[in-house]
Amino acid sequence: MMLSPLATPWTDRAAQAFRSAVDSLIAPAPEPSPIAVDDNGSPVSIEPATWFICFVPGLRRQWWHAFADRRHKHVFALRPLQDGTWLLVEPWWTRMMVNVLTLEQAIRFLRWGGMGDVLKVRERIPGCGSQMRGWANCSVLVSYMLGRRYWTWTPNGLYRRLASEPDVEQVDVAGFLRRHVQSESQRHSRAALAWMPKQRDASLRDILLQLGMSVVATMTSRSGIGLHRAAVSEVVRDPAVAGAYWSAAPQQAIEKARKVLAAAKWRGDIDVDDCSLAARRFMALLKGQLHMEIALGLREPPSYSEMADHVACAVDVFLRGVHRPAARASGTNRAHPLQTSPHSVDLPAQGLIREIGESVRELAREDDWDAVAGLAEALWSDYVGCTGLAWDQASARIRHAWESAHAGADAGDRTRGPFRFGACGETRC
Repeated sequence: MMLSPLATPWTDRAAQAFRSAVDSLIAPAPEPSPIAVDDNGSPVSIEPATWFICFVPGLRRQWWHAFADRRHKHVFALRPLQDGTWLLVEPWWTRMMVNVLTLEQAIRFLRWGGMGDVLKVRERIPGCGSQMRGWANCSVLVSYMLGRRYWTWTPNGLYRRLASEPDVEQVDVAGFLRRHVQSESQRHSRAALAWMPKQRDASLRDILLQLGMSVVATMTSRSGIGLHRAAVSEVVRDPAVAGAYWSAAPQQAIEKARKVLAAAKWRGDIDVDDCSLAARRFMALLKGQLHMEIALGLREPPSYSEMADHVACAVDVFLRGVHRPAARASGTNRAHPLQTSPHSVDLPAQGLIREIGESVRELAREDDWDAVAGLAEALWSDYVGCTGLAWDQASARIRHAWESAHAGADAGDRTRGPFRFGACGETRC
């Protein structure tokens, strides 16, 4: 039987479709992908993570709460990350909220979880969940994230199914927070105090600079500030959390500084009665207002140069108060410099005092000290902080230098160059 010409195009199209279908079934395997994949078809292999699944009461009343369990009206998940932050997976009505939280923020969610029940659940990879679940509410989404195939649409139903698994743990939120804060504090303490001086002959200043940079870098980091805020926020609710933070972080830094100062005292480099108290004061200098401003959100963490300047200033101020006086270090019984006469040669900033006295002589050519004392006091006020000498302590010495300059002027001694205020090499101010 001969087909009509009108039927030929139809048969050709049918034959072509048939051949294409056959070719798709017997076609050779595609070329290997340039990206290597694991057995689960993923470009990277990831170990299953452990999540804190929080079944919580509602924070705001919703119409469906009347049909849900009293304690399990919502469910969300979060877990800690290696850098001290937390990953939150929170199914909302309008979106899936996936955010990284600070420890302080994570504690708020965990405290919310403590109002209901918290389970510690390990996810399954590749899992056995299915996208063909229909209504994607919070229970369905968390079950799917964990790789479970449970057919339940309520938080309480998911809680019962997960709680029946043998490797799932019930979490005591208060006890976990105490242990976690202590663990994080110890991690920060180890990171800050793991250094050791490379040179045996390193000066005390160099050692304190190294210690100070490590401590300040740790305490002003994002995770360090979050840990501090978390400990402060838990003081009223659970003082043990703050105690765990103090014993594992600040107290360890103080103890490290105490050992450094005790070794310096044994060598005779410093003269302090209580190394523990001195270490606490050194840590207070390192914190200063900088740490409080960052903790209150008033400024960003400092740059490296800002941190170096801050630490150097704190170290220099501290060493000015604890350095062993030269007279006592030499083993003599001379009195303290502040108790000596104006003619003593063992005076702090003696060169600066001489310059002030001689400059007053040049600037105000008066023979009456009372007439020029006001000028001398005004000049000295700029150097009180760097010398540690108040005007009452320095005035007699400056007057002696002024009188000596007068004697030198009578003898024709005018070879000294002009005094440059603010360029004191002896006190570095």
